[in-house]
Amino acid sequence: MSGCGLSKMAKKYDTVKYEAKPEMLETHGGKINTAVKGVFPAKYFDKKVTLEFTPVLKWEGGSYTCKSIKIQGERVTGEGVTINKVSGGTIDWSDVIPYKPEMNASELVVNVKGTKGKKTKDFGEVKLADGVIYTSERVGRDEEMAIAEHGYKKEVLVTETASLYFDYNSANYSTTQKLNKQDANKESLKKAEEFIAKGWKVKTIDINAWASPEGEEAYNAELSNDRSEVAKKYVDSYIEKLDKQIAKDKKVKYEEVKRVYTINPKANGEDFEGFMAAVQKSTLPEKQAIINVIKSQPSKVQREQEIKNMTVIYAQVEEILEPLRRSEISVICFEPKRTDENIAMLSTTAPDSLKAEELLFAATLTEDKQTKVNIYKSGTKTYSDNWKFWNNAGAILMEMGEASDAKPYIEKANALSPNNAIVMNNMGVLASWDKDYATAKSRYEAAQSGGVSANYNLGILKIREGDYDGALQLFGSKTCKYNVALAQVLKLDYTNATSNLNCTKGDQGAVAYLLAVVGARTNNSSMLYDNLKKAIAADNSYKAQAKEDREFFKFFNSTDFQNIVK
Repeated sequence: MSGCGLSKMAKKYDTVKYEAKPEMLETHGGKINTAVKGVFPAKYFDKKVTLEFTPVLKWEGGSYTCKSIKIQGERVTGEGVTINKVSGGTIDWSDVIPYKPEMNASELVVNVKGTKGKKTKDFGEVKLADGVIYTSERVGRDEEMAIAEHGYKKEVLVTETASLYFDYNSANYSTTQKLNKQDANKESLKKAEEFIAKGWKVKTIDINAWASPEGEEAYNAELSNDRSEVAKKYVDSYIEKLDKQIAKDKKVKYEEVKRVYTINPKANGEDFEGFMAAVQKSTLPEKQAIINVIKSQPSKVQREQEIKNMTVIYAQVEEILEPLRRSEISVICFEPKRTDENIAMLSTTAPDSLKAEELLFAATLTEDKQTKVNIYKSGTKTYSDNWKFWNNAGAILMEMGEASDAKPYIEKANALSPNNAIVMNNMGVLASWDKDYATAKSRYEAAQSGGVSANYNLGILKIREGDYDGALQLFGSKTCKYNVALAQVLKLDYTNATSNLNCTKGDQGAVAYLLAVVGARTNNSSMLYDNLKKAIAADNSYKAQAKEDREFFKFFNSTDFQNIVK
């Protein structure tokens, strides 16, 4: 009669109550956490019976067997949960199921197997929970790609500098003056003149004039002023001569070609700092003693006299003073630039006629991604060793969703510029799309170390890990981004999620589908149906997904829902 108690328990098995938490299984971070509480009523459990409680997640074409626990009567020895015959009792079971997409339409069931002595009996299958909500797996491919800066400057200033030198206490300029005759100084003056002759737009011509510091201060101030005016006259005369020649060649009036420019003569007085620096750099054996003596003078007058005395004692001091008697001319011009329109046109018709910076800049003048890619690809041919073209071509291709085409470009950029933070960010996105999330994370962190913000991309990985608080922290203040909204949905923050989804650009099918999920979760049927229609219109594959998606479980029998997914 050992089996009588077993049969009786099986017959009254419907009095045993199971409560699954959650009732609708859901995956987070690639794992399905599930728990079941079982309540056995008083006077139900035979003292000699053992039950094997092994839930199974079942789906069409497969199953996953969860961990098992032993439930036993009071007279059964060994490990297990003991249930009192008179008062009854409870069990608590939990497990973590590794998620697979095949589980999306599934049920968690249990078929308890009872044993008493040599007798065994199946108590029949009982459904514990439905599954699986997999919205956490709907991570969007909206990672932030890193684009290398073009480096092009619309305004570039070019400067040429030359000096006019003067004799002691003189403001008369002479080409036969000792320093003016030196080849290096003649060459710098010639280059400055040729620079002016190019006809580039002049920003300013600055003249700084000095006197050597051995004279009287007031006199030196006046002398440096005279020298600045001499230099100004020199520049003005040279430009006037150029413009008159241009007028003659063009057979027009001088006033028609006369250029307008700003010239700033400045008198700096005596160049004491320049003198002291020159002494310090000199080969004078007594230079430190000279510096100390000059610095120790209580007044400028005594200092000037001491410097004058030094010229008598040390011939090299006079050689140091000579180049200080000068007018320094700095010609600052705007480098001629192509117009944006011209650069844009050449980037598609004659890209090899543009400098690398111009070609990179050209890609920023269009919003059309394919045009951008074409420009960057042309750069990989003309400037094949420039990593920026390879990186940017790959980055835009990734933004277009063309990962297989993007990969060789980004990998080439990495080969040309190893450990480059910009490239490393994009290599991280490649790894993430290949589902190698550990490698993606290490590459993002390398990009961060190199000064490139990869917070958003790291935040996406946090979603995949099931850490939604961490994701939102990394996302910061970003709005109108799909994955920001997804993290908010998973945090049950439907108000902000809806706001972000309504302004998100990109894959409108995915956006509409997630809005439909929000509608279902908030029991807003019109929001659900309207957005589900939009999602299916954008991508018909959403019809089959919605048909089995447990997010819409409560609406499966709705006529409106069925009409949308049929």
